[in-house]
Parts: sequence; structure tokens; C-alpha cells
Amino acid sequence: MNYTRAVGSARFILVLLVIALTLCLAVFGYSTWGLGGVFDKGTIVLGLDLQGGSVITFRAIPIEGEEVSSAGMASVYTAMRTRLDNANLKEANCYLVGDDMVTIEIPGDSDPNKAVQDFGATGLLTFRAYDSATGDYTKIVLTGDDVANAAALQQQQNDGTIQKVVSLSFTSAGSQRFYEATKTAASLVGEGHNYIAIYMDENQLSRPSVSEPIEGGNAVISQPGGMEAEYASMLAGNINAGALKYDLEEASIRTVGPTLGEKSLSTSLKAGALGILLVIIFMIAVYRMPGVMASIALVAYTALFMLMLSISGANLTLPGIAGIILSIGMAVDANVVIFERMKEELRSGKSAMAAIKAGYSKAFSAIFDSNVTTLIAAGVLYFLGSGTIQGFAVTLSFGVIISFFTALVVTKTLLKLGCAMGFTADRLFGVERSVKP
Repeated sequence: MNYTRAVGSARFILVLLVIALTLCLAVFGYSTWGLGGVFDKGTIVLGLDLQGGSVITFRAIPIEGEEVSSAGMASVYTAMRTRLDNANLKEANCYLVGDDMVTIEIPGDSDPNKAVQDFGATGLLTFRAYDSATGDYTKIVLTGDDVANAAALQQQQNDGTIQKVVSLSFTSAGSQRFYEATKTAASLVGEGHNYIAIYMDENQLSRPSVSEPIEGGNAVISQPGGMEAEYASMLAGNINAGALKYDLEEASIRTVGPTLGEKSLSTSLKAGALGILLVIIFMIAVYRMPGVMASIALVAYTALFMLMLSISGANLTLPGIAGIILSIGMAVDANVVIFERMKEELRSGKSAMAAIKAGYSKAFSAIFDSNVTTLIAAGVLYFLGSGTIQGFAVTLSFGVIISFFTALVVTKTLLKLGCAMGFTADRLFGVERSVKP
């Protein structure tokens, strides 16, 4: 074995070891890093359709003489989403139904009646000042009804920097109450109690300090060094949600058992394994040596996808599994385009290494365009869809990105190493030259 083949073989084995290590990390996890295995309980949160739970739909009841508005329902949605997040139910789904209803899906919830009580009550936003009698911020000085609007904005500071802040505007009555509250709070600077705490129900959202009375019905909440954009948006959304004007009544409630989901999960996993096996058989039978390399890259794709699921703690639903299975086929789609271009180059008389380079060069634009259009479609599904549709869009997007990487990097690397090891004969590429060099 000459030097080039020896180096190629060593590098090929190294790549296989890296893929095997990634697969082991995804399957078994690594406790030192706090990473659980993809099959470990709790690593991936199963959606309602896989583990069962409660589905509750609430109907908004407007004040007499008024109608339910889209802005009002948007605040209902925000308040409900906030309650679910505060209850550490981030895997739960929440979406609007029709013009006056909102549905929440709580996986694993065993007491739907308690869920109705916990999440059906109108969200109450309060501004609380320090109460010397209790020694805590329990004195309610404003409510959500006093807030006209809250918005996350960028504002230039005195030092010239641009920071994220939350701008507040109050109603006429709220403006006077806010002035009185800030006047009292500012007088407590020396005692260290010059704050007005903002609560959603009994969950504190923020506790900005007050240095002087604020008049005019407008105020800005800021933090030293600036707020994170996500936090500012969350705070503004929660404050707006606190101005909820609708009571909610239970429109429907049902409990979903996990039996169907367990059977569907088992069937989906078997379908995915069978799909991968058939794809591998097809690729090897048609493309031979490149098919073997593409199959190894498919294993790398599977390992990376499982590792991504473990790291992200994804909420997995049946449509999400469908997105994964669909992306398996897409994982080799780019390889098929590239390998056909390689065959054309080999038939024209080029060497194996030159055919690989030309095949990737000529196929790149088509592969890039197809992946971008799929990502655009997935983005539309995510932003316009809800619940399980978003789960499908997320898994499909991750699959497209990972497959793009494995096709253009992993498979290409393996093909070049195959050539370095001497696998360059035409028959190994499934080609019979029509033009001899």
C-alpha cells in the first residue's frame, strides 16, 4: 500500500470513528455535559398525540354591549401562553380557534378540571408598591386596566448607546394613579424600597426602580446594560396581556389517552428504520461505491439529527416524526443529483477525482435552490400554522439543514477519501464509458 492510500485509509477510518462517536453521544448521552440520550426518558418531550393529556377550549365572554376583537383575542393568547410557560409547561400548545375561542393542549396532564381552574381564570396584571405593614411589595397601586399599551423599543441612552427598553403608556385614570405611585416610591429611595413590582397573577415579571415621580402617563422600563431583546418582547407582551378584558368560559374539554400515540410512535419508528434500510439498499445497488459513501453519510445525518433533538429538548409530535421521515428521503436527494452529474463526467472521460469535483460544482445550484425553497415552505408553515403543524415545520427545517451539510461536506469528504484509497474504477461508480480516454 503506497503512502497516498495509507493516508486516505487512515483518514477514512478517522471519519468513521467521528461518526460513530457522534452516534453514541446521541444515543447514550454524556452525563458530564448534562446531555441525555435521545431514548432516555425526559430528553425529548412527547407531544399530546404521543403521551396523551388534556385538550381544553375556552370561549371569550365580552363586556355587555361590546364584541370580541382580534386584538383582544391576541391578548388572551399571550396571557394563556404566559400562564403555561410560568407553570413550566413549555411543551404545551396554545392556539386561537375561530373568532372568540382559544385552545390549550397539555401533554401528560391527568386532571383536566384542575387545568380549567388554573388556566381559565382571567389573567390579572398588577403593579405593586412596598407595604411597610407586610414588609413586601403587596400594595396594589395599578392593574392591567390602567395600561393603554406596552411596547419593546430601542432607545438611545445618555452615553450614546442603543438599548432595548419597554415603553408604557397609561389610560387617563391610570396616569394619575401611576404618578401617585411613583411619587410615593421615589420618597423611599433612602430606605431602598423605591420599586414598583409588576405581577401577572402571583408571578413577578419585573421590579423596576423609581428615582422620581413620573407624570404624563408614559414611562420606560430599562435595565443597566440594556435588556435582552427576547426578555423585552416577553415583558411587553405580558403587560399587554394583563389588560385582558374578557372572562373565559369552558367550551369543551376532553382527555386524550396515550394508547394510540404509543402505537403510532412504534409504527413510525419502524417505518423510519425501514425507510433508511431501503434507501441504503437502493443507493448501493444503483451507485455502488458512491452509494456506500452516501449510506455512511446517512448514518451521520441520523446521528446529527438525534443529537440535535437531545440538545434542543424538542417537543416531538406525530407530524414532527413525519417531518423526520420525510427529511430522510431528502437526505439522499442531493446525493442522487450529484451522483448523476458525476456519471456524466465519467462517461465523458474524466478521472474519478475530477468527476467528483465537477459533479459537486454543477449540482450545487440545483441543490441549494431546492433546499432554500423547502425551508421557505417550512417557514410559512411555522409562522402561519399552530401546534403540531409547527412541530412538522421545525423537524423538516432541521432535516433540510443537516442533510445539506452531510451531502456537501460528509459525502464529498468520503468520496475523496475513497479515491485516495484507490477506489477509482468505472465499475465502482456504476458507469460504462461511452468514450475512451
